[in-house]
Order: sequence, then structure tokens, then C-alpha cells
Amino acid sequence: MVIPRISKGYWIWGQFDPESTKQTKSLYQDINKKLCGPDFDIHLTMSGPIPYQEELHTPMLESMSSRFKKFTIQLDGIGYKNEFFQSLFLNVVENQELKNLKKLIDKNLNIKEAEYFPHISLFYGKAENSSKIDIVNQSKPPTQVLLDKISVVRVNEEIKSWKVLKSYPLLENIP
Repeated sequence: MVIPRISKGYWIWGQFDPESTKQTKSLYQDINKKLCGPDFDIHLTMSGPIPYQEELHTPMLESMSSRFKKFTIQLDGIGYKNEFFQSLFLNVVENQELKNLKKLIDKNLNIKEAEYFPHISLFYGKAENSSKIDIVNQSKPPTQVLLDKISVVRVNEEIKSWKVLKSYPLLENIP
């Protein structure tokens, strides 16, 4: 099932520990210098869209985040499509922890299950495939990231605005 895209609403993002963020942000910044895309925080979209409401009830997100430990996500190079919001991205290898977290978020927010394409965007916009291929061939992407929080984000794609409203840390991995 494909959910129609809405341009304004809330989304739930997975975000990363400082080291993973630094690595992916550096790659994103290099690519954006070349392709001139909009500014956004590095993230993995977990769920959405959730239509704007007066107040998004987030205590359930805090509760959910307290049930999951931080986990590593393996990456499989850089991919690209001819879609504005999936133009150039890090390929995410879906694992059971990611599937379980997404399923719980969707269930608690009453989001209908749909096809999920987990990825970490590096560029939003239109660019020639030849430019994207050059970037893929010249880049050294990270091979993994550590997901350490989920965030509620207010999105208005019409004005290219993404604002993280609140983040909820996942549990520490204690040996």
C-alpha cells in the first residue's frame, strides 16, 4: 500500500549518536556543496506523515523509546532515485530491531502499514543521474550508524522546513 504524500505534518525520525552524525553529516555537506540541496538534519525516517494537530501526544514516544536499546544499523553504500526526497541516500540494511521499532511506532500512532524504504537522505532535489553516479564513485560512505534516539519533526516541505520538536533517547547498551 502506498500512502499519498502530504507536504505538511509530523514525522518520526530516527537520529544517531554524535560520531555517526558527524560522519554522515560530513558526507551530506560535501554532496550538498556540489548539488545545492536544502538544509536538513541527518536522519532515518521511521514513520509518518501524521497530519498537523494542535498537540501531538508524545508521552507514548517517550514510553516507546524507554523500551528499546540503541542499536547499530548497517549501511550498504549510496543509492539514488529520480525522486525529490529520495534523490541521493545511504542504503540501510533493514534489521529486526529497526522493523520492531517502526512497527511499534506505527501501531501507537495509528499509522497504516505501508511499504517501508529505510534510507538516510544525503540530498533532496533534482540532479542528473550522471552527477549522482560521479558522487557515488567519489564518496567513501560510512558502513554503519548507531541509532540512539527517535525525534518528532514538524515538516513543511512546501517551504523546505524541517524542525525537530523533541527527541527521545533510546536506552544505553550496558554490557
